[in-house]
Amino acid sequence: MTQKIQNRYTEGSLLAKAFSDFLTTKFLTLTTAPFIITMLVSFIFLYYLSGEFFDMLNIAAQIAENPDVAQTQNEMAQFAKEYPIFSAIAGSFLFKAIAGTLFYVIGGGFAVLISVILAVIIIGFFTPYIVAEVQKRHYPTIERKATVPITDYIVFMLKKFALFLLFFFVSLPFYFIPLINIVAVNAPFYFLFHSLLTRDVAGEIFDKDEMKTIFKRAKWRIAATTFILYLLSLIPGVGIFGQVFFVITLAHQFFIEAEHIRKQ
Repeated sequence: MTQKIQNRYTEGSLLAKAFSDFLTTKFLTLTTAPFIITMLVSFIFLYYLSGEFFDMLNIAAQIAENPDVAQTQNEMAQFAKEYPIFSAIAGSFLFKAIAGTLFYVIGGGFAVLISVILAVIIIGFFTPYIVAEVQKRHYPTIERKATVPITDYIVFMLKKFALFLLFFFVSLPFYFIPLINIVAVNAPFYFLFHSLLTRDVAGEIFDKDEMKTIFKRAKWRIAATTFILYLLSLIPGVGIFGQVFFVITLAHQFFIEAEHIRKQ
């Protein structure tokens, strides 16, 4: 029986079917709202961080030229005055150029990851409509139960974010090990991406008991799909613009799984 289930679909067939739906006018139009919201929030966040970072370098440069300026500056300036070598290095043009480049390269990478998670959260508000549209087009005979209480969803979200933070801080020491750092950086974000996206879509199709059964029986098939979607999301722009496509893909997968489990 398991072999038959595995042959019901492949990741390639899911992606092809989802992409065909995604290219329709209705779904392309729906894509614009989460895309604009995510881009706006991400831009504000990165702009604020970059401003704080370069303000710190400017303060160091001012103190390197005139140590007395620290009298009217904040704690960072006082620290720089106590350690003039730090001020001289941080205030130099070469250091600013290197630090600025690293900030935008590393910060840009994290901005992509954070924007992906932010986009997943935002698309959650549009998921019911997307799933309903996929059902109407392809699976009109499959019932959407969606009876999981909102309180359970909130508790789920809090647990996953707590685990994400724990996972993130445990991974930090591995950031400095070549090759391993690629896994260390992405693993916590994939965990959160997978958890939020699958829970949002599955919660629109299954009841609580069915959801547990599906995540137990089909966990590796679901993980394979979300891993492919996560890799696609790392392409700049796709992680934000492609969220509707991601939801459509998982909706197809879960409707197929629902059809199977309810026939047993």
